[in-house]
Amino acid sequence: MPIWSVASVDSQPGITLLRWRVFETEHQERHFVGYCLESSSGRVSSAIVSFDADEGVGTTVSGRRYILSGCPGFTDDAEYVWHLWKRVNGVTLAKDVTNEYSPPANAVHVAPNGVP
Repeated sequence: MPIWSVASVDSQPGITLLRWRVFETEHQERHFVGYCLESSSGRVSSAIVSFDADEGVGTTVSGRRYILSGCPGFTDDAEYVWHLWKRVNGVTLAKDVTNEYSPPANAVHVAPNGVP
C-alpha cells in the first residue's frame, strides 16, 4: 500500500536512489529506502526479490528496478517516509542491513540536485 500515489511500473520501471539504505523487517522482507532522484522525495520500495551487487541494481516484488547511486546515507525525507511506511504497514521491528549491499567500486556520490 503506497503512502501516496506512485507511477505505475510500466510508466516508471526504474528508480534511482541516492543516500540509500536497506532494512529487513520482522516479516523477513527487505526494502530499499532513500531519496528518489526522479521525484525528489523520500522513497520506500516494495520487498526486494533480487540484487545485482556488481551493478548496484535491485528488483522488487512490484517488478521495479532500483538503482543504488553512490554511497549509503539517509535524508530527512527518506527517514520520514520510512517511519510512516512502517506505521501504515504494521512493521514494528526493522534491522539495518545496508552493509550487505555495498556500492560498486566505481560508485559516485550524487547530491539531490544531480551534482556528483
